[in-house]
Amino acid sequence: MTQPTASPGFSPRTACPVCEGTDLVRVYTAPYDEDPVRALMQSNFGRQGVIDWSLLAGVPFEVDKCRTCDLLFQVQTPNDAMLEVIYTQMISPEFLDHYERGLLTLHEFHRIAGEFTVLFEMIGKHPADITVLDFGVGQGRWARVARGMGATVYVTEIGEAKKRLARTLGLEVIEDEDIDTMTFDLVHTEQVLEHLVHPGRDFARLARAVAPGGLFKAAIPYRGKLEQLLKTKGLPTEAMFATGGAKAIPGETEAFASIQPLEHLNAFSQATIDWLAAHNGLKKVSEVRRRSISVETSDARALVRGAKKVGVELVKAAMKPKIGYHILQRS
Repeated sequence: MTQPTASPGFSPRTACPVCEGTDLVRVYTAPYDEDPVRALMQSNFGRQGVIDWSLLAGVPFEVDKCRTCDLLFQVQTPNDAMLEVIYTQMISPEFLDHYERGLLTLHEFHRIAGEFTVLFEMIGKHPADITVLDFGVGQGRWARVARGMGATVYVTEIGEAKKRLARTLGLEVIEDEDIDTMTFDLVHTEQVLEHLVHPGRDFARLARAVAPGGLFKAAIPYRGKLEQLLKTKGLPTEAMFATGGAKAIPGETEAFASIQPLEHLNAFSQATIDWLAAHNGLKKVSEVRRRSISVETSDARALVRGAKKVGVELVKAAMKPKIGYHILQRS
């Protein structure tokens, strides 16, 4: 087992990174540099950048389960130098820029604005009076919409290039430690918590930053029956997004993606989120990603498309599908 050094490497998490419990059970283990982990890695990162396999030689891919809070987590976590390799070489900035730019569409803006409309209505303030923290802003796909709707949006990010981009979008860039002295009406985490080395610690800090009556949005990959799948089938050899994303693949492959090697270090269940909420003064108010719908009225076809959108939202409200979406509120 490798130990943390100044060079790219890994260090083990010997206690649960959410609840700090030590009642753990090993769910899965396999070498990084052998199939199926190697094939899965090649499927995922091969199209995004370059994999230096020498950095993974002899490193085990291990998944443990915490019997206290039900978290599934990768035991071996990348150190800072390894994270730099992952997010600058294995996922090239050029690939990420191209991917994110492809998502800046009218459809995506409508979708995000519809969700923020619901969240802002739950907060109950005029948009101009709402403060948002987008933790891990990335390319600003969500934050720029919230700002366009009138909110004051604060953001954090680790990369200088992303910070510069955020400033050009009119977002308020703050340092990570600033969170500890501020409060926000909405703490927004969209596909972020699964990447954190210390999710319990960071969740607690973010929860303390939620203003009274404010909301904490935690959108994470839905793990489904991941534990059972790892025990019975092991990892797949093809990554979810190599086959077109969640809409193009069976549900079990989506579950596997919740523990994607090197990236998704934590796979949360509903019980894990419930534990986090209960221990941080929050209550769960929704598990459904609801959106307001804008309907184009230019012609009959547009009205039909709008009616279909409304129908989808009504079905979601009735069925309440589990998708790894949690809205928590500070009382």
